[in-house]
Amino acid sequence: MNELKDQLAINNEIGILGDIKNYMSYSSDAPNKYYFVEDDVFTKKARLLQAIRRWQTGAECGFVERKGIKYYHPNLALGGEQSGCNFIHHRIFEYAKCRVANKKKYETIEGKRLFNNFLSSQPMAFNLFFPLMEIVKCEEGKCRLGAIMADLLDKNNVLKIKYIDEVGIEFIPDYYKNCLNDKTAMDAYFRYVTTNGNRGIIAIETKYTDSLGHNQASDPSLAIKTATELDDISKIFTAEGKEMICKRDIELSQVYRNLLLTETVRLFERLDNSISVVIAPKDNTCNKQDENQLMGILAEQYKYKFQVLSLESFVDTIIREFPNEEIFQKFHHRYLDFRTAEWLIKNYKL
Repeated sequence: MNELKDQLAINNEIGILGDIKNYMSYSSDAPNKYYFVEDDVFTKKARLLQAIRRWQTGAECGFVERKGIKYYHPNLALGGEQSGCNFIHHRIFEYAKCRVANKKKYETIEGKRLFNNFLSSQPMAFNLFFPLMEIVKCEEGKCRLGAIMADLLDKNNVLKIKYIDEVGIEFIPDYYKNCLNDKTAMDAYFRYVTTNGNRGIIAIETKYTDSLGHNQASDPSLAIKTATELDDISKIFTAEGKEMICKRDIELSQVYRNLLLTETVRLFERLDNSISVVIAPKDNTCNKQDENQLMGILAEQYKYKFQVLSLESFVDTIIREFPNEEIFQKFHHRYLDFRTAEWLIKNYKL
């Protein structure tokens, strides 16, 4: 019965899609020349899905401007700062507005991207983790979310997670100069309490279609020193890995800086353990090389400190644990239900 209702919902969605041009790009100097942005297979599907989702909100198509020419892309919206169209609940929109209005000088939250880019991972993180911030306000929610994370990340019971004490979004510590002295941020984090009363942190990097950045900090010397000379951090890397970092055969790109930020936060806050996690759709494979390289230079007993989760498995597990929280089903529909986009790709041979 549920499968039938689900299929009818998709059929209804397909039935009101309208003109394919609603989901195509064009420019102000050639307004009648529509095109699809050149993408890999997964990004094409995701961009098309987010073009559909933007159109379904009623928001006008947004643009970027270069050399006086406006390039309209259907995953961009106009006026999201006022309408909240990029968020799946009005309370998430209110929280996003609050964060932008009270942005600290060192924070990297980008208002335009947050409010108007449907394809961006930043609003996706707000849509996913704000409801979890609300859930851990009660003891039952803390324990249930803790059980989920223990099942997903701690099968060998190294972290010993008992409950999640706090969920946060877009976190750069105010003591960042004592960490890597750059603006590497955690897209989200879970602070947890263990079965024996210790404390730890799970740092999360979320990716939708984008890749982990390959850019280093303008001055990577502190990160290199942290990875190779600070005893309580350098021990997590193999001798070969430390040598490669010292010689700069390995550039400390985003995936490395995320891990190092997590470890320096652990030390600064005197936490007992920490891990760094990447959450991305299973078909976004563009980060595999970086992820595998990092895993390869971690000492065997510390490989648990870096983990990759598929967005699908994370969201599906949350939905199963909190079946009455419709917000997570809305999230799945918004970002992971590709059936309508796949129908367009198949029928229009995109």
